[in-house]
Amino acid sequence: MSQDIQSINASLQEVGKNIKAYKESTEAQVGEFSARLGTVEQMVAKIEQEGPRGAGGGFGGPSIGASALERIHDDGGFQAASEQAARGMKVSRFDARVNVDGSIRAALTNTGRGGSGDTAYPTWSERRPDIYGPVIPAPRLLDVLPSRPTSSDKVEFIQLAVTGDAAEQETEGDLKAELDFDGEKLEAEIVTIAGWTAASKQVLADAAGLQAAIDRTIRLKVLSRLENRLINGTGGSGKINGLLNQATTFLPTIGTSAADIIGEGLMRLQNSGYAPNLVVLNPLDFFSDIQIVKNPTTGEYMFGDPASPQGPNLWNTTIVRTPAMPQGQGLVLDTAVTTVLDREQMSIALSNSHADFFIRNLIAILGELRAGLEVLDPGAIYKFELPAPASGP
Repeated sequence: MSQDIQSINASLQEVGKNIKAYKESTEAQVGEFSARLGTVEQMVAKIEQEGPRGAGGGFGGPSIGASALERIHDDGGFQAASEQAARGMKVSRFDARVNVDGSIRAALTNTGRGGSGDTAYPTWSERRPDIYGPVIPAPRLLDVLPSRPTSSDKVEFIQLAVTGDAAEQETEGDLKAELDFDGEKLEAEIVTIAGWTAASKQVLADAAGLQAAIDRTIRLKVLSRLENRLINGTGGSGKINGLLNQATTFLPTIGTSAADIIGEGLMRLQNSGYAPNLVVLNPLDFFSDIQIVKNPTTGEYMFGDPASPQGPNLWNTTIVRTPAMPQGQGLVLDTAVTTVLDREQMSIALSNSHADFFIRNLIAILGELRAGLEVLDPGAIYKFELPAPASGP
């Protein structure tokens, strides 16, 4: 009997210990929850007194945190837990949710497009895929002059001249007419025309279309220089002997206007046995001396109306207008006696092997060609002076 009592007492003591431990645990949890609740109530009170900035908000309206604190008291789960803590009861796990109407901050936005506190992603304006480069006159004479490839740095040719003429043998046994031929060996120089620039590897990679714009500019500049030398070259070592330097000077005797001079030159060449098929003028001369010429009586344009202007031709002959031709001068010619010698066609090359470009991340962009001009008969090319423009009414 005594043993049963002892066993019961031991059990009661164990239950007492468990109750005491549960009480202490509950008191600790209640105390912790009460402390947190007190902090929340202090923050709400501070918001009511100082506004959202007083609670650490950084924007012009109520922050999301402040709105949540103001609305959480209305949640049923929070109120039940608060009453349990106030009666000294153990607070079990609970869920409390509130809906807060507020803007989201610290979002990733385009630079300059977000609000205060947002993070930014750098952007740029829409950029054209191509790049508009400098304006360079496109070569025109190269499109109409004959050309042929060559594999040497010089081209030799013979200019053949003849004196005398054929005649009848009036009496048998008479000496027949003699023709004297004379040949002159000449050389056409093959010259190199080139231009280059340097650009960083990074800018060529980052700027879309830049390399194409540079290539186009270098290409046009090199070709324009070739066209200029085909007309104005002075000849000599490493230089092209141009059309003006080799042409025969023509002095008109029939007319004085630009159209008259050009027409007479074409007829004089044709009368000498050539087949002239090209006129070369400066664009301003073509406009001032031909396109805007008016009938002095009616005031009407002589060579087409501005609304439907005549094409670049005169006397049924093509006119090439090129800035390479000096103003006030012109050419008429039979292109059968001229040949552009093509040693190396226009090419664009890129390299980082120039100087210290490799270690500086620089790229050399080089455009070049090799060409010459062969004129078999200077007598088939006439050069002339245009009349001075009128000084005014």
